[in-house]
Amino acid sequence: MIMSISDWRKTFSKAGMVQKLIVLNLLVFLGLNAIIATLRLSGHDAFLEEHGNDLYLGAIASPSALLLRPWSILTYMFAHIEFWHIVGNMLFLWVFGGLFTSFLGERKLLSLYLVGGLSGLGLFIVVFNVFPALNDSAKVVGASAAIMAIVVAISTYMPGYRLNLLLFGPIQLQYIALFYVIYDFASIRYLENTGGHIGHLGGALYGFIWGMQIRKGKDISVWMDWVIGRLASIFRLGGSRMKVVHKRPVSDEDYNASKTARQNRIDNILDKISKGGYESLSKDEKDFLVKYSKE
Repeated sequence: MIMSISDWRKTFSKAGMVQKLIVLNLLVFLGLNAIIATLRLSGHDAFLEEHGNDLYLGAIASPSALLLRPWSILTYMFAHIEFWHIVGNMLFLWVFGGLFTSFLGERKLLSLYLVGGLSGLGLFIVVFNVFPALNDSAKVVGASAAIMAIVVAISTYMPGYRLNLLLFGPIQLQYIALFYVIYDFASIRYLENTGGHIGHLGGALYGFIWGMQIRKGKDISVWMDWVIGRLASIFRLGGSRMKVVHKRPVSDEDYNASKTARQNRIDNILDKISKGGYESLSKDEKDFLVKYSKE
């Protein structure tokens, strides 16, 4: 049975944020490669050589050139051209994005993805314009910087959590993140995909700062939540009615005491995970984390 567009929209709206991000990346990948294949078959190889396979979706290091394609600061982090590039990125997004949403919820993932991608692009632009030996017309494409932010953020938030890796067994998240950060640093010297590795490090840096702050109860990506909310309200189809719910006001003292108690319990659970892994938690502690992640 063929699903209608309306059915696809309903299915997509019910999907989790990880699944939505993967679907968006796959759609852009398929669309981009379909256009590239069509141009090649119609004998327009010269167009691709002149303008690039990214078809203006990739971001350029040159600020003046970037001003002519401002949309690319967002589109670059959803654009993949090579098959194994998107396979690797989506695998990491599935594993670490799923882990992230299990402990920190759906709402924070999209903001971290976007700001992590912007941070990766920011470092890429700065480095390529500070060091004249690098080519300022270089481009970056792909979700790697955004996903690196997620990997490092969840690893910073709960460093002792063990992830079972094929052939290696259980390894703490902090060591997995550290391995990839060192790998990106080491890869820069070979000047192969230099822009990509620098972008990864920009995303990783933001992910580390975000993870450290979220442990203190501060979400530094909250401004992106506001931006996303405003855009959603502008482009949302159809009207909606406001539902007013009257609740008894809570005093500042009670609110702060409740917030402090909850954060203390979260810190204790994270310490327990760092020492004994997730399985060392009691059922009540696991249920508390699940409930907290959905708030």
